[in-house]
Amino acid sequence: MVTILTNVGTGLLANGRPGAELGVAAVLAVFSALLFRLPVAVAAPMVVLAPLAGTASIVWLDLMSRDAGITGQVFFIVPVIWAAAQLRLAGALVVTVATVLGEALVVFTLLPAAQALTDFAYLTVLLALICGVLVRAGANQERLVEKLREQARIDPLTGLVTRRVLDSATEGIVAGLGGEASLVVIDLDRFKSINDTHGHLGGDAALAHVAALLQSTCRESDIVARMGGDELAVLMLDCPPGIAGRRAQSFVDLVRDNPLRLPGGVCVPLSISAGLASLDSSASRAEDLYARADHALYEAKRAGRGRLAEAA
Repeated sequence: MVTILTNVGTGLLANGRPGAELGVAAVLAVFSALLFRLPVAVAAPMVVLAPLAGTASIVWLDLMSRDAGITGQVFFIVPVIWAAAQLRLAGALVVTVATVLGEALVVFTLLPAAQALTDFAYLTVLLALICGVLVRAGANQERLVEKLREQARIDPLTGLVTRRVLDSATEGIVAGLGGEASLVVIDLDRFKSINDTHGHLGGDAALAHVAALLQSTCRESDIVARMGGDELAVLMLDCPPGIAGRRAQSFVDLVRDNPLRLPGGVCVPLSISAGLASLDSSASRAEDLYARADHALYEAKRAGRGRLAEAA
């Protein structure tokens, strides 16, 4: 916010009119206090207009003081720097064009034509370079941030969504936004033994294999997630309990019938234990649905693994 106010006031302070600083400071202080108290939706247009206001103030003071020298022109850089660093491409271009027009008005009004043309050409090229470099840097930063967001949503080993995505969807379902739904929590049986026998690369391959099998049989509306470690989960949306039970059993059968084949032809039999819980009126939080599915998973393991257990 300080940056915005500085851009608005730069032109007013640039030419240093005696006694003007105190008045400008008072105006900016009042404007700042009002801006901080306004809702974001109301304040946003003022933020966009800030660099344009800065350009207008620089033009006005240059014309009033008849200063078209370096001290009068150098401050045209400030609104462009701010706009290119803070606004999207369209906003940065609007501010840059407005600033170039302001520069033209000042130099062609106050300077001889030849000198005005030279100064205008130099400053226009400089403003265009500043805008281009900063906008490109901002675009690169946005791409990096988006990549980091994607990494937070997608598990790199299995390609499944992360626990964060599953939690968000489950909370919406429990809040009554998704109708009938069921949650299957899945553990890869004897995962430590797979790691010990075939190494961590073998364990990673087993997790990726099971994840691919689940994705191959799930609908687009289902959410298949890696909870962490060797635990996976499938949130089946718009799926009545009876159908959910048959589908969850098909997950167990699919993994059992499709062993993992490692490089070199080694065949690794796999099995999963699964716990199923369907959404009902007893679940007031996402944690309640997770707890019931986890309890069913524990029952499946206690019964001998490689099977499905359904929550009561």
